[in-house]
Amino acid sequence: MASTLGEVRQLSVIDCEGSPRERGQAHGEALRPLIQLGLERWMDALGVVHTMDPERYIDDFLSNTHYLATIEQLAPGLLDEVRGIAAGADRPFRLLLAYNLMDEEWAYSKARRLPAPGCSVIGMRSPEGGKPILAQTMDIPSLHDGTQSVLRVRPGDDPDALVFTAAGMIGLNGCNDAGIGVVVNNLEMLPSSTRGLPVAFVIRGLLGRTSLSDAGEFLRSVPHAIGQHYALGSPEGLASFECSAGGVIQDSTTERLLHTNHPLLAVDCVGDPEVAYARSRTRERYSYLLDRVSKWEDVDRPVVENMLTDTSVPVSLAPGRGVMTFGAVSIELSVPPRMRVAPGPPHVTPFVEVQFSASSDSRVEAILHA
Repeated sequence: MASTLGEVRQLSVIDCEGSPRERGQAHGEALRPLIQLGLERWMDALGVVHTMDPERYIDDFLSNTHYLATIEQLAPGLLDEVRGIAAGADRPFRLLLAYNLMDEEWAYSKARRLPAPGCSVIGMRSPEGGKPILAQTMDIPSLHDGTQSVLRVRPGDDPDALVFTAAGMIGLNGCNDAGIGVVVNNLEMLPSSTRGLPVAFVIRGLLGRTSLSDAGEFLRSVPHAIGQHYALGSPEGLASFECSAGGVIQDSTTERLLHTNHPLLAVDCVGDPEVAYARSRTRERYSYLLDRVSKWEDVDRPVVENMLTDTSVPVSLAPGRGVMTFGAVSIELSVPPRMRVAPGPPHVTPFVEVQFSASSDSRVEAILHA
């Protein structure tokens, strides 16, 4: 898979069926080279940032937090899925577990001096009652570039889901065939807890819900590990939640939802957040989205996707300073939803639609981008 702009990019779509362990095993086996590549880059980066053996750092991280116990209690099936990924990828479980705690590791390690992650979220519903649209750019460390993947999850007892992710991780955002969609923004300045449920497991928990009200109740019922904004949508409408160890606040907005990486509702910031705001350009990105939306009477999917391609603020961030726009998604919330993915910065990587049904009998489907 290419990871350099201007080259052909391949988006792997992996069928993950059966029990949690079987789903993880399929993921790990199909994406083994990419998982091993991502883990190697990540370990190298940890060693450089912390000037210590990365294996020791990961052991310290897992020993000094309580995420494993919380996941065992609240999401044991997803923990089995991570065990399956580790087995399929032929890598230790503890490495895959830590790899899936991306946002939580950022909170644990304030020594990192990379630019702050800067995801931008748009949720729109036309006044005429059209289908709601959720979309976002996903900005994460550039070391993950080239591992962009989609999991086509078929659990059997829960809704089928399309999950955009980095190979080896259980999910960054996505939608399910009941019409539920979820996209997110990191809010690192809000209170965190080493005993909360990590973000990736919350996202997958939401994708197991069948209604917007049920998804909202799930967010209110679990303890949260770090500050995170969850934008939810379904044919019923849109819902916006700012969650942290300090609690859950729901926005009353139902027709338009814009969010970047500063809280719009929560006021319990820890320390001075201005440095993080400046690094992630969060206010500038929010102002850009607000200005663009105000100029359109009817914001449809092409308009939303075009907004995510901006390079002036920028919203779509090329690789450079350690963080990049890993990818972007747009989800039209019908039943089932229509999900489109750009596996890279959307100003150079086209969006392509990913189907709930495989186009062939192969477990791995590849979509190429020129």
